[in-house]
Amino acid sequence: MISIDSGAGLANATIQQRLAPVRLFYDFLMEEGVRESNPVGRGGYTPGRRGSGHQRGLVPRLTKLPWIPGEEQWLRILPVARRESVRNR
Repeated sequence: MISIDSGAGLANATIQQRLAPVRLFYDFLMEEGVRESNPVGRGGYTPGRRGSGHQRGLVPRLTKLPWIPGEEQWLRILPVARRESVRNR
């Protein structure tokens, strides 16, 4: 089984984009009275609810953190930067 954040398959943003029309279709079906609920919920905040009051969506939004070089990588970057002019450092 592949988890959503495993790095295999589609990117999180792609999954979010593909879910949007499905979610809107189910919203339409609810407006027309064909369905009572939307199985592709948005998640959201519910005031007055105990705990966090936050309901999770179907697929969590993931944000990729910026790359921060490790100690060894910094030590390889510094000599290269030292050769550059002050303007480019």
